[in-house]
Amino acid sequence: MAVELRLMRYVIAISEAGSFEAAAARLHMTQPPLSRQIRELERELGVELFHRRPTRLTSAGEVFVASAKEILAATDQLVRDVRAEGDAHYDTVRVGYTLTTAFSEMPALVAFLRDHHAGIVVDAHEAWDTELTAALDEGRLDVVIGRFVSVPRSCRTRGLRRDRFAIVVGAGHPLAGEDSVSLTDLRGQTLRFFPRSFAPRYHDAALAALHSTGETFDIWENPLPGLRNLNVHLRDGGFMFLPRSLGDHLPKGLVCLPLQQALPADLDILWRQPPSPAARAFIRAAVEFARAEGWLPQD
Repeated sequence: MAVELRLMRYVIAISEAGSFEAAAARLHMTQPPLSRQIRELERELGVELFHRRPTRLTSAGEVFVASAKEILAATDQLVRDVRAEGDAHYDTVRVGYTLTTAFSEMPALVAFLRDHHAGIVVDAHEAWDTELTAALDEGRLDVVIGRFVSVPRSCRTRGLRRDRFAIVVGAGHPLAGEDSVSLTDLRGQTLRFFPRSFAPRYHDAALAALHSTGETFDIWENPLPGLRNLNVHLRDGGFMFLPRSLGDHLPKGLVCLPLQQALPADLDILWRQPPSPAARAFIRAAVEFARAEGWLPQD
């Protein structure tokens, strides 16, 4: 038999109020129809839910109330999720993204939203990590997508893509024709990297990954950081350390080489708590897309 949610709420109200009369007042109804509906429910279940005089739950009633509370909580969450999805069609989510996501993940995600979740309106902002963290913490952004981004205390985060670091060299580099390289192959060469002030946590994580292999490199800070000018600075030698997913989106004249050492460069999504309906819908869609693309393992 199917038990109506309304009757579950009635039983819970009686158990909490301690009497049929008090529960009826709480439910804004009279006591006789409440008692009649509970008797009919007990008849259909084949058990008594309450002892009368005084009113208290039977052991079967205790099991009913515990399960009913779980069912109602899940139902209420379902309603909130559906309404949030509906609300997202009438709002905008402000999304910040780092430079490492600008060529692969963000364009693909925005295209997916356009085709499958057209009601989610994205106001996107590309910036360095420190700017994005401050904007998220101050409420000027709802969501941030990036790697090794500092998470403000007011925010939550989860993984969006499993990724690894790779090596980028100029097309004329002696190693450019290799299928893969080890960091030992790069000994004595210069790492061409961005200034730490732009993305301290990413900068430190990348260097820590390098140093975890026992290798050390001289570092040259790029006065024009970013991928768009990287081919100019790698033309004369040296190498860059980037997530492997960027390999198919590099400027002409650059070569991405898989790294034999497995050094993680995972992508995360961060959001302010509590998320707005539009942000919640965006996060849910981003995770859906990540799983569809194989970025994340299936639950």
